[in-house]
Amino acid sequence: AQTQLEKEPVKAVTLLGESLVLYRDLGGQLGLLAEPCMHRRASLAYGIPEARGLRCPYHGWLYAEDGQCLEQPAEPALRSFADRIRTTAYPVQELGGLIFAYLGELPAPTLPRYNVLAWDHAIRETQGSVIAANWLQVVENVLDPAHVEFLHGRFFSYYLERQDRAKAEEFRRRYAPGHVQRIAFDRFEAGILERHLVRSEIEPSWRRGSATFFPSTVMAGTEQDASLTFLVPLDDTHTWFLMHMAERPGTPLPPQKSIRFREVPGVGTDGRFVLEMANGQDHMATVTQGPVTRRDLEHLGAADLGLVLYRELLAEQLEGSERGDDPINVRRNSSEGMIDFPRRSRSPQPLTHPTINSYSDSRI
Repeated sequence: AQTQLEKEPVKAVTLLGESLVLYRDLGGQLGLLAEPCMHRRASLAYGIPEARGLRCPYHGWLYAEDGQCLEQPAEPALRSFADRIRTTAYPVQELGGLIFAYLGELPAPTLPRYNVLAWDHAIRETQGSVIAANWLQVVENVLDPAHVEFLHGRFFSYYLERQDRAKAEEFRRRYAPGHVQRIAFDRFEAGILERHLVRSEIEPSWRRGSATFFPSTVMAGTEQDASLTFLVPLDDTHTWFLMHMAERPGTPLPPQKSIRFREVPGVGTDGRFVLEMANGQDHMATVTQGPVTRRDLEHLGAADLGLVLYRELLAEQLEGSERGDDPINVRRNSSEGMIDFPRRSRSPQPLTHPTINSYSDSRI
């Protein structure tokens, strides 16, 4: 989030298992570089932002946003040595108050203009949490509407009952999620659409649902109040859960000077899950599966159709990538407009599937 660079313009980040440094220099330019300096491997996370680039705190080597070394203060004035030094650098781009990085092969695709990021006259807020589990477990939790009634309902009621009976009774009376009567999934051109019915067919969870844009971006809400959730693999066993929310009040608004960012931990300072919050309950259920869960030991049921469809989609996209194809959602058209809620492409998948009780794939 842009806000995280306002107080401290240099930030160590881990993405896809790489140790990197995100910074904004004094000219306002963003850069994303490998953390170790090319000289003696000191950390650029303690670097000094300059008019252009980031300077190593150890011997002052200066790097531009493209990774090129610009200065080496202790070396002779001739530039032949500096010209030969270029560190790993990745392109970064800002949209809707967030900073996006591309770590793949060049040329970089177009940054998708999802509705929540592109809306004018919107009030935005972002919250994030690091989950100590493989990214696929976090994605599959999102594609599992059946857990809401029990994890965030019955389990939370049981937890509250042991802490404060009055609060438990109030929760059951006013806030407990209802029974999920129907679940449906659609494949659309960019991923999977999940819908679930609790009380009425006019409620947004059934009429519109939530869309998972492959591989791990989730769109939910309405045309006035919506969220985008980005599930970002930090490494094999840690995932960044980043939810970006926007509300359009229907009146013209000036651009937000600063978009609030909140860190919402699922684990407290004592190492225990924060079970008083839905975020902590999801943490508990996801992390206790193990850092990388043993899917060969699972026993999936009919309500797990979303997981099955996603795993099939993932396998398809892996096979396509091995052939040299772009995965879905890799966009190359720079003039593409805003990406809005998807329309259902066909009738929903029923809660049956020929492989649902025996699905196992070593590719996942």
